[in-house]
Formats: sequence, C-alpha cells, structure tokens
Amino acid sequence: MNGFNKFFNRPLVYRILALFFAILLFGYVNIDRINSTRQATSSSTTMLANKSRTLNVPLQINADTDKYFITGYPEKVKINIEGPSALVTATANTQNFKIMANLEKLGVGKHTVRLRQEGLNKELGYRIVPSKITVNIQVKATKRFPIQVSFNKANLAQGYTSGDPELSQSTAVVTGSKAEIAAIDSVVANVNTQNNITTDISQQTALQALDKNGNTVNALLDPETVKVTIPVMRPTKKVPINLQQTGTGDSDKTYHLSSDVHSVTLTGAQSSLDKISSLDLDVSLTDVDRTTTKTVTVPTSSGITAVPSTIAVKITVSDAGSSSTEDASSTDSSTAATNSSSSNSTSASSDSGSSSSSSSSN
Repeated sequence: MNGFNKFFNRPLVYRILALFFAILLFGYVNIDRINSTRQATSSSTTMLANKSRTLNVPLQINADTDKYFITGYPEKVKINIEGPSALVTATANTQNFKIMANLEKLGVGKHTVRLRQEGLNKELGYRIVPSKITVNIQVKATKRFPIQVSFNKANLAQGYTSGDPELSQSTAVVTGSKAEIAAIDSVVANVNTQNNITTDISQQTALQALDKNGNTVNALLDPETVKVTIPVMRPTKKVPINLQQTGTGDSDKTYHLSSDVHSVTLTGAQSSLDKISSLDLDVSLTDVDRTTTKTVTVPTSSGITAVPSTIAVKITVSDAGSSSTEDASSTDSSTAATNSSSSNSTSASSDSGSSSSSSSSN
C-alpha cells in the first residue's frame, strides 16, 4: 500500500494523467467540428460531381413573320445538358436560355437549318435533339371567310327539324401561305351530335379550313373555335280556317259566323303537314236562337297540334229579311240557303276565303 502511494505521489504520474485528460477533453470539444467538416467535404464533392439532364424547351424562330408564313418546325426540342450537379439543377429549374433557328437571311422555299442555343453557362456541355430542322418558307396571306355549320340531320329524332344555326362569331380570319389561302373553299364548324335529338344543340366547336375536295388546308384560324347553337323543334305550318255551319237552326232566322282568328299554326311531322292546306271549323247552329259566341275546338289529326287549340266564333242571329241579313251579306263571305217548309231544315254553306259565313231561311 505504501508503494502504491509512493507511485501516485510522483510528479510524473500527475503530468501523464493531466495529458491524458486533456486529450480526452480536446476530442470531446472538437468531435462536432470534425463531423461538420466531413459533411461539408461530402457535400462539396456532390456539388462538384458531374450530372446530366434532358429538358424539353420551346423552339424560337427568328424570321420576318409579318412577311412570311413558316411551317415544318417543331414546337419544342430536346436538349441534354451535362456539368456540375448544382449548375445542371439550377439551369433545369430556371431554363434561362433559349434554343433558336435563325431564318432571317433565308427566302421563299425549303431550307435545312442548324439549331443553336443562347444563354447556357459555359461550364455546361449540351446536345440539341434534333440538331437540324427543315422549314418551308412561303409568302404570307390573310383572308376573312364566313363560317359554315355542318351537322348530321339524320341524327334528329323522327318528326323533328332544325332551324338556322346561331354562331358566337360569323366569320374567321385565316392566315397561311399565299397558295394555301387560295386553295380554301370554306371554313366549317363541324358539330358532333348523338342520335334522336329532340332539344336545341349548343356546343363549342373547332373550325376547319377546307378545300373544294373537303381536305384540311394547313393554315391558322382566328378564332380557332366558335360556339354553335342550333334550334331543334317539330315542324310547323300556318294554315287558314274555314267556318262551317252545321246542325239545325231556326228556319225563320238568318245566321252569320265570324271570328277574329283567321288562321292557326299546326305542329307535327312534316309529311303530315304537307297534306294540310286549310282547316274546316264546324260550328253547330242547333238550339241557337239569338246572337251568341261559341268556343270551338280546332280539329286536328293524330300527331298534329294546333295553336290556338280553340277559337271563339260569334254567331250573329237575325230575323230573315231584316237589315242584319244585309250587313252579313256585305262581308263578301256570306251565302244564302232556302229550306223547304216540309223539312224545316236549315241549309249551311261556307266561304273558303275567310273565317265567316252566313245562312238564312225563308
């Protein structure tokens, strides 16, 4: 025990212990700094490492587009860039460069031109795909055309017809080469429809410039689309009405028919309407002994409707031979009929040219 105490009482031992603890303390204090240095070194290595990336970018055309109409070039091209990782990432995010085709010194015709870039960092390598394009340069022309509407009327339900289309814009401005504009026969809005249409058609429709053979012409249209509305309804027809006296009236009275309504509008299948030129409206004189007004239903066949569906008819009654008879006959649409005393019946006749008629009995 005394030897152990003597060993630790030596100054050299304390110095060694102090150095040991100093080394431990130094290591503890600087371990975070060492780790940070390692991470920074790793990060720097990553940033300096090369990386490649392929981007889709718009192609810009340098040309006199007021004078020339140019076709054949793609809207976008690909560019593969390669270089330091951080620089590639920043370039991909900002895309602060452009790919161009310079056509300023070229004239009418087909030309193959090499694409070039502008704005890429010099530390980046690149490859444009495609590296060359072929363009067609032609003299530019512009013309305004009326818009025609086309749709399949066979898709209308049976018994229905269509009215005149309504357009959000009636004309379109077409721009293209002089030769293409000259070939345009019409600008058409093709309306797509389903079967058995019974309601109005309304849709936004793309426009097409077509030649006389119905082929699409390569040109720009302004506007590119229009709103088309096509009314769909059942066919209608307006026809006159003829007032016809029916039934047995008083043999001592004269009857005159008149109405403020002279025609009705019929709705139905076109084939049915084509068979109707006028309508006879029967007005019964039975039990009528004084001037009165009757509401009479307009006669229609199956599948046909009439507007108005009923008509007010005035039946003017007067004694035979009185002044009222003269007034009735002055309408140019009255007729007279004589009944025999044995039958005590009233004869009626009608005038097909107006909605009035009269009869009298002696």
